Amino acid sequence: MFGLFSRKSKKKPEETAPDAARPPQARPPLPVVVRRSTVEQAGDSPYDLVLAVEMFVHAMASDGLYRHLEISPRAMQVSHASTYSAEVMNGGHSQFIYNAAEEADDMIANARAGLAACGAKGQLATLEKMLAWIVEHPDEAGEQTGFEGGRDGFLDTLDDAFYDADEAAPMEDLLARWIASWPDLQTVDDDDYSYVIHRLVMANPQREGRLLHRSVSNLVRQMIDRRIVGIGLACAKISPPEARIAIGIARMLPVEGEMQMVFQLRTDAERPRLCVATETHAEIYMTPEDSPVTDDLIETNASRIGILLGRAEESEINTVVELAEQYHAPIAVDLLLRKAGFDPTSAVVSANSVVQNEEGAIVNWVVLASDQAFLFLSSPNGGVLLRGKDDDSRAEAAMAELDEHFDRCAAAG
Repeated sequence: MFGLFSRKSKKKPEETAPDAARPPQARPPLPVVVRRSTVEQAGDSPYDLVLAVEMFVHAMASDGLYRHLEISPRAMQVSHASTYSAEVMNGGHSQFIYNAAEEADDMIANARAGLAACGAKGQLATLEKMLAWIVEHPDEAGEQTGFEGGRDGFLDTLDDAFYDADEAAPMEDLLARWIASWPDLQTVDDDDYSYVIHRLVMANPQREGRLLHRSVSNLVRQMIDRRIVGIGLACAKISPPEARIAIGIARMLPVEGEMQMVFQLRTDAERPRLCVATETHAEIYMTPEDSPVTDDLIETNASRIGILLGRAEESEINTVVELAEQYHAPIAVDLLLRKAGFDPTSAVVSANSVVQNEEGAIVNWVVLASDQAFLFLSSPNGGVLLRGKDDDSRAEAAMAELDEHFDRCAAAG
């Protein structure tokens, strides 16, 4: 697997691409590639040029799995400056702080550099004041959500200052002018753009290993995060049991007499649910019948919660998280799906229950992958993947195999 790039291919060499379509050398940091028409029309559509840089960053990071340090620093500065603007415009500085989370330091540093370079003085001033406030009030910064009850008054004044600055000198105009001046900006014919981007994506020699690492990281997040595990366990307490599929956006709604953050939730039921996850429990609520629902069965404009359907307590949540780490459960799901011939990269895993037998504690998980439902049994001896509808074993792995797969994933990261 990891020797793929050191072996000579037995396939016939591909036809040489036309000069105009040849991608830039994939040597970090990657220069930015955009459609020629986007640059030519930047005077009339500056936002399109800014968006083109953001799309390039997204393609290289999400599809090519290049690290941010392997992408043009200026591209990252544009991307994070634009993200800062979008967050403030949508929900204010409080929302930006909440959504940036552990990436806040890098995002703020890149946004500062980008705003300074493009001459967005007013917007830069609000960012600098926000940063100073975070440094002086770290505890309050951790309480920001962007919603009522999670918004500091000082940050709201920065929102107004940002809006005034952006009305006087729109950030997208300044960013577009700066982008167009980059000497290393690569422009390609519109018809060749997809080909060039694809070649750059596939040219990353670390991509295959990082795909493995990303797959396992996605499973780790679902099987170790207390909030996600708790919501899954609470779904399993519903009669009949349900499985968590996706957690949507949150709103502040009244729950038992106080305002709490309530998340939209999609399960395998016909209607979306609402859920609450705190330090002590997770709860699933019915969505009121009069609440409108979107086609994806996750978004609803519910202004209140319905009846309580299921609840998981702190003790059982902690038990599942501890056993998931101890049993290498995320590693097992990735390995077993691969052994069974299914793609683990977008698998959804929902905690179900803990049972005791002669082996010790067995953790049951519902796994959804490639439009198939499975039951995964995680134990001290390894893991077993069962076909959901008939309990037919599809793949098994002993703990020694899981240790080996763990080492491969760690090396790939």
